[in-house]
Amino acid sequence: MTRPVARPIAQRASAHHPPALACSRRISTRQDSASASSIYITHDRLHHIAADLTELDWTILGFVSAGRLATGKQLVARFWTNDPARHPAEARAGRRTLKRLSDWRVLDPLPGRARGGMRGGSASLIYRVGVAGVKLLEQRGLRQRRLGAPSQRLVAHTLACTQIAVDLYAADVRGELDLIDVQQEPACHRAFLGPWGARLWVRPDLFVRVGVGALEDRWFVECDLASEHAGTLAAKAKRYLSHYRSGSEQSQFGVYPRVLFAVPDARRTSQIESVLRRLPGDARRMFSVCRLDQVAARLGEEASS
Repeated sequence: MTRPVARPIAQRASAHHPPALACSRRISTRQDSASASSIYITHDRLHHIAADLTELDWTILGFVSAGRLATGKQLVARFWTNDPARHPAEARAGRRTLKRLSDWRVLDPLPGRARGGMRGGSASLIYRVGVAGVKLLEQRGLRQRRLGAPSQRLVAHTLACTQIAVDLYAADVRGELDLIDVQQEPACHRAFLGPWGARLWVRPDLFVRVGVGALEDRWFVECDLASEHAGTLAAKAKRYLSHYRSGSEQSQFGVYPRVLFAVPDARRTSQIESVLRRLPGDARRMFSVCRLDQVAARLGEEASS
């Protein structure tokens, strides 16, 4: 097997402002055009909300839409500061913005869900795209599926994936890696043809492109919360091997990404490494394992190696 991760010429998409949601209008300071929440969003009200959204508001909406769920703390870290104790003014500005977007129904807190205590304010809430946010995205040709009432397991997994994205953007800001692009599911899913022409899928949780000078590293990231048994993990690894052997990714991009399992602790690392050791020797090089909070560091280290 050839080296799974090569370094093609980096074709840079904005890692910080999703282009489909870019907004160039002047920032509005009006506060009274789209006040407090209501169950229904009329056409006139939606028009006023859209007129008052800033470019940053659109970018926040795009980030939550791409990741499906995000806590207030994650959004403050992503767009204002990841150290509220040292930068309290930025943190307060972030919380005010989230409160405004929630009042306008651009974002909706998950009912009955909070992280960090019921008195944590907007930082402890879990946000999804709101009623107005869905309609605003539709106006730009973007379809947003509502999550309904997600299970606790889905919430935990989705927030873990969002945290990886937040960590990657923060590492890019600190200069620890050169982040080109992050895709979350389902945008990062890949279809390919299996035996007898069957249509199969690999469904990573994230797809990440990291710049290496004029080249780039590509990664599929599996966010693992130790909820799957060894047989499921083995089947997942074999599905990636089938995708690799189909050649569909290589025919389109010239290289195949490496696959990183991001796990909560050393015990789960040992379990996954045990599964991977049963793969053919040359196939093992496709896979790597690290802790969830070390994904950005690992990708930065690999890019500099």
